[in-house]
Order: sequence, then structure tokens, then C-alpha cells
Amino acid sequence: MKKRYDLIDTLRGLVIISMIGFHACWIMNYFGILITSENLYGTIFTVWERSICIPFIIIAGFSFSLGHNHLRSGLIVFGWGLIITAVTCIFLYDIRIIFGVLTLIGSSILLTIPIDNVLRNHNLLTQKVSVLLFAVSFLLFLVTYKINIGYLGFYPAFCVEIPRSIYNGYIATYFGFMDPGFYSTDYFSLFPWWFLYLSGYFLHKITISSEKAKSLLENGIPGIRIIGRYSLPIYLIHPIIIFILLFFITRFL
Repeated sequence: MKKRYDLIDTLRGLVIISMIGFHACWIMNYFGILITSENLYGTIFTVWERSICIPFIIIAGFSFSLGHNHLRSGLIVFGWGLIITAVTCIFLYDIRIIFGVLTLIGSSILLTIPIDNVLRNHNLLTQKVSVLLFAVSFLLFLVTYKINIGYLGFYPAFCVEIPRSIYNGYIATYFGFMDPGFYSTDYFSLFPWWFLYLSGYFLHKITISSEKAKSLLENGIPGIRIIGRYSLPIYLIHPIIIFILLFFITRFL
């Protein structure tokens, strides 16, 4: 079993805590409690949501090399994404989740396996190469950031428009070319987000090449670290608990 780093678990735990708060507000809006749609889709909540998903995906990429049996891990996470899609489409269609963050992370793990194998087998993961590939991955993330709405580049100043004919169907939507009729309350397409995941993957390679950076990874906050260590079950369970609590509050109080 590979080593865990307390700082990574702590950072993941902090993101999960913030995520729980965000989801609580989202579900409160769903039940018409305090949070209005104007609030939820305003600047503050948009920034809050990005402050959760960006570090969450980077940490997931960073943690790739800390795990073992990546094929199994990728299939499990992807499978949970499919289960969430099935459950929400059957029972909560108006707030369905299709191609959510777990589908993305599961896909990213599976797609990163051959890249990791090639780089390790050819001893290419030097610090300089890792820095270069980190920069390339993050640049590709920025360039494709607006792919969902039809643009490549630095929107709106320096960008090119992608042909709208590509934006058709679920397969295209999975990759990032979002069909105009597509709806999901949690949508993370493969592009641009896989590039952000790869940025986290290469960030790990950069970090472990420095003894000082590695020593910093040993520091964490005990209680929050535990939350980060069990992030997947907490991620899966907390919306259900919040939903049930608010359901009974709105019905019986």
C-alpha cells in the first residue's frame, strides 16, 4: 500500500466540508428554504462552486500516484458515477446528474493509466519534464475551459469558435461538446477537466522531487484529515442526509 500524506488528506477534507455547505445551500434552494435561485446562480455561489471543484480535481490527480490498482479504482469511481446518474434519472429527474464529477474522475483515472505507464517505463518523470508537462496540461485546461459553450482559447478576447454541428448527442457532451438540449445539475465533461486532473498528476511528480516539499506533506489537521481520508463515502452519503433532513423539515415543521 502506498503512502498517504496528511496535508493532502487535510486539503481534501477542507474541500469536502466546503462542498457539504454548498450542497446544503443548493438543497435548501430546491425546497425553497432561505436560498433563492438568484442567490444560487449569482457570482458568490459561482465562485464558491469553482473554489470546490478545481482543488477537488487537482487533489484527485495528485493522489493518482498515491494509490494502487488504478484500474480497479477508476472502475469503482466511474461505477458510482453511473449509479448516481441512474438513481437521479429514475427518482429525481428534475435534478438529474449526468456526467458528474465522479464520472469525470473515474474516466480520468482510467485514461491516465497508460500515460503513467509510458512515463514511468521510460524514466521520463524527471523534475524538468514534470514541470513542462504540468505547464502544458494547465495551459490546455485554460485553452479548453470554454469548450462547453463553443470556444477554444482565452474567452472572450482571444478565442476561436468551434463548429456548432459538433455539439450533438450524449457522446459529444461527455467529451465537452455540450448538446444544446442537455441538462445536468452536476456536469464535468472530459475536456477541459481531464487536463486539470493531469495538472494535479504532474504536480505530484514535481512535489516528490523536493525533500522540503515532501516534508510539508507530512503536516495535517487530525480531524479534518480523517474527513479527507474517507472523502468518497462522505461525498456519496452527505447529500442524501441533507435531502432527507430538509424534506422532513419542510413537511412536518
